[in-house]
Amino acid sequence: MTSKDEFSRDRVAIRCARATMLLYSLASSRKIDTAGEEEEEGETRREEIEELKRKLNMEKKKTNRIKLCGLMELLLHVLVVLLLSTFFLVFFFLRST
Repeated sequence: MTSKDEFSRDRVAIRCARATMLLYSLASSRKIDTAGEEEEEGETRREEIEELKRKLNMEKKKTNRIKLCGLMELLLHVLVVLLLSTFFLVFFFLRST
């Protein structure tokens, strides 16, 4: 489970880095000769950036869902242990008296 979390974190980090590079190159590429090429290239990069943002949001939601499921599983284990310990405590207490 840990390796999957690390793998997804690495993928998110790579996507963030790509989005940052695209944003930086978009900001620094204003020196194109023709306006038409600049507009098309800017639009293409904007679309790529939006797609990367969507994927990043999906990865964040997925990570949050995994964390929530892990927390719920931990709470369920604690509840089961408490219920079993209470049962055995009551069972042995009533049996001894």
